[in-house]
Amino acid sequence: MVARFGELLAAQRARKTRKLVLLGASGSIGASTLRCLRRRSEFKLNAVSVHRSVDRLAAILKEFQPRFAAISDDAIDVARLRTDYPRTQFFQGAAGLLEMLTAAAEDGADTVLTAVVGAAGIRATIRAIELGLKVALANKETLVTAGPVLQRMLQLRLHDASGACIIPVDSEHSAAFQLLEILPARRLRRLLLTGSGGPFRDLSPEQIQQVTREQALRHPTWNMGPKITVDSAGMINKGLELIEAHFLFSIPYSQIGAVVHRKSLVHAIAETADGSYMMAASQPDMVFPIQFALDYPEASSDPLPESTPPTAWSELHFEEVAIDRYPGFALCLQAGQHGGAAPAVLNAANEAAVELLLADRIRFAEIPQIIARALERLVDLPGEQLEELLEADRQARVLVGQLASALR
Repeated sequence: MVARFGELLAAQRARKTRKLVLLGASGSIGASTLRCLRRRSEFKLNAVSVHRSVDRLAAILKEFQPRFAAISDDAIDVARLRTDYPRTQFFQGAAGLLEMLTAAAEDGADTVLTAVVGAAGIRATIRAIELGLKVALANKETLVTAGPVLQRMLQLRLHDASGACIIPVDSEHSAAFQLLEILPARRLRRLLLTGSGGPFRDLSPEQIQQVTREQALRHPTWNMGPKITVDSAGMINKGLELIEAHFLFSIPYSQIGAVVHRKSLVHAIAETADGSYMMAASQPDMVFPIQFALDYPEASSDPLPESTPPTAWSELHFEEVAIDRYPGFALCLQAGQHGGAAPAVLNAANEAAVELLLADRIRFAEIPQIIARALERLVDLPGEQLEELLEADRQARVLVGQLASALR
């Protein structure tokens, strides 16, 4: 098992977190991470970043007093923060974020939790691996866009003395990782990730054509940021997660699938060779996978207060994913199976389309239409090297802007 799953992530080299760099602290995953830090004094926040949430950053600096902080938006004035927190060294912009990572590593940081949204986390994850850090990965777009690059990087570093590795933090991938740790590879028939189905799981495809931005932002189970909430409404998030699982665990697409599970208690299911099933479950709270990643390879010392016994759970029920209701999910599978630059194009087109929806420039139902057109035009772009994948990302975003203008 370890030769197949653990070595791909270099997870056997992981060390328990002592000094943490938290990237994307102002989002929901960042908030859950800070909750973990408040409970566990042995985890020290060494460095932190936000995109533009100055007030949120100020509160974190006051409470945790990290040595380093970064604001990735170049346009934000940080003069007041420098005055109020003279013991913190500040960095700014995309380049500054990478500089902060280097400074934190030189100061003894051992783990980077990447909770930034979108493709912005790619270079940060690569820099963290170059620095020999454990990456607690909560940014699915990193692997969707640049999975082959990260795989090669980790494989090249398998035998050096660093602690470079990836431990997944998405609830589904964390659950899958824990199942695959104990399941011999020869016994795995199929890996299934679960999804709530979002707010439109009972609507017909015709009804979904009429839904609004506000409806797409009302997730029935999870409290997440707007981008991933919209992704969940169309189950594009689940399609992206299948691509990520392919790269994380080196499992062919023929052995990966998804099911709708409305209560979000079971996060991953391993179907074994004899047709039996193993499930990993917890309350739908990101504190579980976050603390697992920070503790790994050690076990958490005590049950989390968010834990509830199975006797308190509602009935477990699973449904097939209705492709006609979730066309974006099918597009993810097509892009993953095509390979090359296709996943990068898919991811960038989706990010750009969601931004247009949130700005009220397109309708929710137009997101998969735009993604499909972007894939038709750009699917065969070269996609072996990082710069090629980033160029595919750029071209997809430009094309989405053009497609959206044509729709109006």
